[in-house]
Amino acid sequence: MILNFPTKDDFFYAATDYLNSSWDSVIELISEFEEIVGLIDDSEHPAESERYWGSAKQTLISATALVQQAVEFYIKGKIVDVSPYLLISGSPQSWPKGCNKKDVEFSLFRTLDAQDLLKVHDTVCKTRFTDQFVQWYEKLRVIRNKVMHTVDKSLVVKPLEVLEFILFAYHYFSDSNNWFESRKQYLEKTPVNSVQMFKVEDNANSYILNGILNEFKTVSEVLSPAKVKLYFNYNKKKRSFHCPSCYQIVLQMDFWDHEFIHSCAETYQLTGTDSSYECCICNYSGTFLSKICEDECCEEKLIDSESGVCLSCFCENAV
Repeated sequence: MILNFPTKDDFFYAATDYLNSSWDSVIELISEFEEIVGLIDDSEHPAESERYWGSAKQTLISATALVQQAVEFYIKGKIVDVSPYLLISGSPQSWPKGCNKKDVEFSLFRTLDAQDLLKVHDTVCKTRFTDQFVQWYEKLRVIRNKVMHTVDKSLVVKPLEVLEFILFAYHYFSDSNNWFESRKQYLEKTPVNSVQMFKVEDNANSYILNGILNEFKTVSEVLSPAKVKLYFNYNKKKRSFHCPSCYQIVLQMDFWDHEFIHSCAETYQLTGTDSSYECCICNYSGTFLSKICEDECCEEKLIDSESGVCLSCFCENAV
């Protein structure tokens, strides 16, 4: 018999890890470029920018290949949810030698090629892929094939394009639309954060959240308002504040200074016509008190009703 069949969850977890790994590469490049761009003389900026992203070409192409691998795993996960036997490819003559006489691991069987996944999925799954997805997937598969089988000097992938590949894939397949919840879970499993000594530290999550807030700030600046709204439910054109819940966590970082919060993303926005605000990262929901901040140098009425934190000067008020 066949042993150790993978499950839908196995494929989905692996796929999401691939997306996060791809994200790591692209975010690191964008953040690094933003740091050095201010040091470049204006007269040389176009040339230096071209050199930087030219040198990053292979990293971006590899990041795109990871997205394609992730999408394959998502599709395989959906097929496996119907039956794992559907993933086995080829006639019985091509199956592992002696599989009819001894138990064999599923991983030893050849599975469906990428070009067959869509057809099998749409044949056995209740909901077929849309034309939009099929066209998107084919574009991604062409890039992946060029990466795996040849060296195409004309192939160019832009960092913004890779970010949109990642977010589209996650948004399409995941039950949760909160990409940064996925990021948090992924970062909690990174090698350094898996060390038990660090896991038990009270402020370990503060560093993870600080990194996520910085990532959101970077991404929201390069994506269009429409994409930011679609993937993060965040309006770039609306007034926003620092989330009081996120603030309470990041201030636990060692050597924290209240001024550091100004480098973090403002993720707290009015949700509608009422007075309720919500954070697009941690989903904290709250309201402001109708009172002036107790700090004598602050005259704002931006007091979080639960924590008493003033979102202008970050003074803690009595509530």
